[in-house]
Amino acid sequence: MGTETILAFLGGYIATAVGVFLLYSPVLVLFAVLLLTAGILQLISLPFIVMIRRLRGRGKSDSPSDGTWLLQ
Repeated sequence: MGTETILAFLGGYIATAVGVFLLYSPVLVLFAVLLLTAGILQLISLPFIVMIRRLRGRGKSDSPSDGTWLLQ
């Protein structure tokens, strides 16, 4: 094998890697946008969660402090 063949194979591998990245880049962008959206929704809902936690704990003295009641 000559130098030209090795360089052609190397160029083909690099072109394939770039093509696969471009093919899956919308999926990566969508994943990043969904993560950012979930974080923003958590920040927006945090005051409401605190308010509900305070309202539920008003009449009780032994309310759970770790927030596991939210999952019930």
